[in-house]
Amino acid sequence: MIAVVSAGLLAALIVEDVSRRSFERRYRTVVESRRQLTMQVAEIVATHDGLRRDLDQERRRSAELAEALRSTRVQLEETVGRLTEETRGAGELNMRLARLQQQMDQLQGELAIALQDREDAAGAPQESRPVQLERIIVSHATAPGLQGRVLSVHQDWDFVIISLGWGTVRIGDTVSIIRNDRLLAHARIERVQESACAATLLPAWKAADIRANDLVHVLGVNDDETAEKS
Repeated sequence: MIAVVSAGLLAALIVEDVSRRSFERRYRTVVESRRQLTMQVAEIVATHDGLRRDLDQERRRSAELAEALRSTRVQLEETVGRLTEETRGAGELNMRLARLQQQMDQLQGELAIALQDREDAAGAPQESRPVQLERIIVSHATAPGLQGRVLSVHQDWDFVIISLGWGTVRIGDTVSIIRNDRLLAHARIERVQESACAATLLPAWKAADIRANDLVHVLGVNDDETAEKS
């Protein structure tokens, strides 16, 4: 009887020990799982915080880019406006230059014909006739009358094209051509267009001394009271 009881107690102890060990294993498993879960939650929280900081930074960057884009768009619109105005101005300038070139060509043709007719009427080339000093108005080079510039020089015919038109000179007016306060020549207006005129050099002056962009001073019409250039 005692042996049976002892065997029963021993079996009960064995079962209890097995159950205790199994419970301890499950407990350790749960504790480890909780620890790992805690670590995962901490990583998730850290990742969330990092993503939130990145999102805030991207929002600030997006706002900065939007402001830069707005500023760039404004500058682009201003640039397009200026280019439009410059293009319009360039077109108008090209039209003016085309008209001026047309007038220059017409003046050159008219003056060449007039000079040829004058030589034919005189019966001899201009260079072979005695030099007659023209009666002109003598004026200082720096006087307040520098109104135009030489556009082109034609040495074969001793005439120049000047950037003075109808509102400034008349046929028969005398002009002086100046560079660096030095008198280069006197010339008489022969043909006038809207914004350009042609003038022949008076005797004793040389077209070779004149260059484009030399200044032109309007002296007026020759008369008997003007001083003679010596």
